Amino acid sequence: MSSGAVVKRIVFFLIHQFVGTWGVAIAAAVFAYTSIGLLHLLGLNVLGSRNANWLLTELPYFPVQIGVALWSGFYLSRRFHHASMLWVWVLPFTVLWYAVLNVPSLTPDQIPLAFQAGAGQSKLTHYFGSGCNPSNRCVDQVLVTMPFFTSVCYSMGALLARSLTRQTRLAGDHS
Repeated sequence: MSSGAVVKRIVFFLIHQFVGTWGVAIAAAVFAYTSIGLLHLLGLNVLGSRNANWLLTELPYFPVQIGVALWSGFYLSRRFHHASMLWVWVLPFTVLWYAVLNVPSLTPDQIPLAFQAGAGQSKLTHYFGSGCNPSNRCVDQVLVTMPFFTSVCYSMGALLARSLTRQTRLAGDHS
């Protein structure tokens, strides 16, 4: 493999790394706020910006970002077929693993001891449950856990697209 091909693969991986983590988070926020704005224009004031903040940053497991990540991974894999999409979860997993093992909080001066992992609450509650959220001035889940969840779902969407493409090809060969 030529050095140009290696550089190209690295660049594609870095692009997918950004898209599969922070790009998804940005797209989820744009989707949420745009949807709420459209509902307001239609006279349906069922959700406010506070609800969007809650959906995006305080609801455990980040379902809006996960949905956007699955769709993005699936769509972009069908479009570009980059194998690197399947591996974007590795770096966020490494960061999360390190944080769970070694970091009680990314901002220990900002939050009370009661909201720090391993001190006032379990590490699992802090990084995966309701123990750390922005309403407590704790951003560890938003900065560490959410990128892990979105990157895993982005890779799963890409894997699903590859699998369906392969099945379609195989079905076409048997016709």
